[in-house]
Amino acid sequence: MGVVIIDGTTVKDFVSDEVQFKKSVDERFPALDLNNDGVLSRSELRKAFESMRFIETHFGIEVATPPDQLTQLYDSIFDKFDCDQRGTVDLDEFREEMKRLCWPKKR
Repeated sequence: MGVVIIDGTTVKDFVSDEVQFKKSVDERFPALDLNNDGVLSRSELRKAFESMRFIETHFGIEVATPPDQLTQLYDSIFDKFDCDQRGTVDLDEFREEMKRLCWPKKR
């Protein structure tokens, strides 16, 4: 397995290219929408993040996180994506939160 290093400039350029960023996110969304209803449920978004293993590993090393703590973490991630608090994440919400995740504005 190879290692790819992406610096901040690369990410900023990608997110700044509105057309390419939108295309990339819009292509990924249907793959995450497992039941093809046009929105992401809590479980669909969790499965997506579980597959990326962001929380279960730390610099490639397995981290033993209790299941209830994992559920809290994934629920808080979902709540960030679910801007209108309707219990699902539509494409616009997904796109906006991915943009914030990739290139957060300084506060």
